Amino acid sequence: MVNTAYFLALILVFIRLTSFFLVAKSLFPKGTPPILKGAIGMILSFSIISGINYQVVLEINNNYMLVYSVISEIMSGVILGFIANMIFDFIRMAGGYMDIQIGLSMMNMLDPSSETTSTPFSNLSYFISMVIFFIIDGHHLLIKCLIQSFKVVNIGQNIVFQDTFSVVLDAFREYFVIGVKIAIPLVLIIIITDLCMALVSRTVPAINVMILGMPVKMVVGLLTFIALLPIMIKIVSYAFNLIPDIIEEMLKVLPAAPMVLIFAKEEKTEEATPKKKSEARKKGQVARSKDVGLAITMVTCTLVILLLSSMIVGNLKDTMIYFLQSGMLQDINEMSIKSIVITILLKAGLCILPVVIPIMIAGIVASLMQTGFLLTGEPLKPKFSKLNPISGFKNMFSKKSFVDLLKNLAVVTVIGFIGFLYVRDNYDKILQISNTYLPSLGGQVQDLVVGIFFQVSLVLVIIAAADYFVQFRFHQKDLRMTKQEIKEEYKQMEGDPQIKSKIKQKQREMATRRMMASVADATVVITNPTHLSIALKYEEGNNEAPKVVAKGADLVALKIKEVAKENDVPIMENKPLARMIYEQVDIDREVPQEMYQAVAEILAMVYKLKNKK
Repeated sequence: MVNTAYFLALILVFIRLTSFFLVAKSLFPKGTPPILKGAIGMILSFSIISGINYQVVLEINNNYMLVYSVISEIMSGVILGFIANMIFDFIRMAGGYMDIQIGLSMMNMLDPSSETTSTPFSNLSYFISMVIFFIIDGHHLLIKCLIQSFKVVNIGQNIVFQDTFSVVLDAFREYFVIGVKIAIPLVLIIIITDLCMALVSRTVPAINVMILGMPVKMVVGLLTFIALLPIMIKIVSYAFNLIPDIIEEMLKVLPAAPMVLIFAKEEKTEEATPKKKSEARKKGQVARSKDVGLAITMVTCTLVILLLSSMIVGNLKDTMIYFLQSGMLQDINEMSIKSIVITILLKAGLCILPVVIPIMIAGIVASLMQTGFLLTGEPLKPKFSKLNPISGFKNMFSKKSFVDLLKNLAVVTVIGFIGFLYVRDNYDKILQISNTYLPSLGGQVQDLVVGIFFQVSLVLVIIAAADYFVQFRFHQKDLRMTKQEIKEEYKQMEGDPQIKSKIKQKQREMATRRMMASVADATVVITNPTHLSIALKYEEGNNEAPKVVAKGADLVALKIKEVAKENDVPIMENKPLARMIYEQVDIDREVPQEMYQAVAEILAMVYKLKNKK
């Protein structure tokens, strides 16, 4: 019988390994035949398949899951190959830094293994790193990591998670630092050499430093590179040993929410608390639609054209007449220039301010309508999280961006269509406007402009209302909280319930200890006799009435009687009085007046017993 699960698992393992080999170009240069890569991948697949659990492929019962498994294996292989290849790229980078300082960066040559141009020290550093890689059995290390990846990430599962990119970025940072560490000694030495050559040139101008400097830097650079080889070997070996740690760190993030085609998070189902809404408002995170401001501004412009256009045109006409008539007749001197400037500002203000002020007020009103009075500098603070490419990619393909795209397309389409219809309906009127009597030309132009502005404003108001509703819904959804976040907020506001219960327990224990210590100084203990115990203290001259210093029921009552016996405190039985005091009198309170008679009888008996002794 054919074992389909075995062959399906074998194919998925082969896909992951082949993806790894295709990305890890440093291990398999450009000239490596694809058949050889496939053969090595198939051989390793047959070797690995027997040591892993491939029964998980039985869960693949439809085409969607099969496609998902194939994509997951490809992405897993690509990421692992990228990490393995990264160290060699940064070693090349270190060699490139060296060549720039030495002056060999101009000697670019085509590297047939990678089909890229590289410099001499870049190639030399790469070949040395490859030799070190095979000397320390780095290929065995990679194979072990690949086998381990199948044990942690089962066949068909995805390695791409929210924190995976953070691990890759950390690896990028770590290897970049390693590349700089390799190059920095030689770079510093060459810089010092350049400074020395500059001092020589300053001291002995006759020496041609431009001609002498190149061979000197090449010799110094080559000698320094040879001297740095032991350090370089140590750093490169350390870098290769980091590969398993990075892959292990990546595999540790597997319990996080997966991220393949979407960026999933813990489900936020709870409405935001008032505290969360208040904090969001302080940060400037409020429901806001830019179309509201645009619509109100457009309506304002329409009203300005309709109501103030005659005044604005009249002011422009008066200004032009003034400067063409009387303005040109003034003598040019210091006083007249000041007068002319003031006149220009006043008349320009009469023309510009009637347009600018209403539009500015409209913008302020539109902002206040949406957010109220809100003054915060939080959005202006520089945050490196805003430069996160993952967050940018997420925002680019979010539902909100998709809705904004549809809205913008709708706005452009609707406004374009309205403009087309308006021009079509007024086409003859526009063509005949050149035949209009000049004094009445302004009125016709005003009617045409107001007409198109009115129609566009009406559409923008409708779109702005719909967009604000959508933005408000998105804002409410963004503010939603998980059940865990609500619990954490409750803990911050009210305190951790477990800690509060422990504090209360400690307080009760301390109160009980203080109460038991007071029993030793009590005058008498009144009992039920088994369920209740009340310790009273009365000192003639110090107390107006007997005071309850301790009381308790059941086990606490027994403890009070034990302490009383140990300290020779009289114990009297009076069931009605004991129950009455227990229910009505708190600790450290004096007994009320209606109990004086009963308590006095008890105290009389106690004093009589003491006198007999």
